[in-house]
Amino acid sequence: MQQVEEALRSDLAGHWTVERMAQLVDLSPFHFSRAFRASFGAAPHAWLKLQRLEAAAQAVRASRLSLEEIARQTGHRSASHFTQSFRQHWGMTPSAYRRAS
Repeated sequence: MQQVEEALRSDLAGHWTVERMAQLVDLSPFHFSRAFRASFGAAPHAWLKLQRLEAAAQAVRASRLSLEEIARQTGHRSASHFTQSFRQHWGMTPSAYRRAS
């Protein structure tokens, strides 16, 4: 699972399917999902979403990159989707989060 974690963290913007993740460790998607949940306490896509949102929050706080660029770097479909996901998770928009930081 460490190999999968490193791959996901190094390419947060990548298109990651369970099948692609499972191939990294030579498991079936079913067995991979079970092993991933046992190791990380969450389903693969839920964990990846959380990692993307945490990386986005860090970028919003620590950089002056545009929100569109942060959205792209953290694997969100669009700035609008990014803003919606960010607000749902953090309770405020990325712009408000940046102002509060």
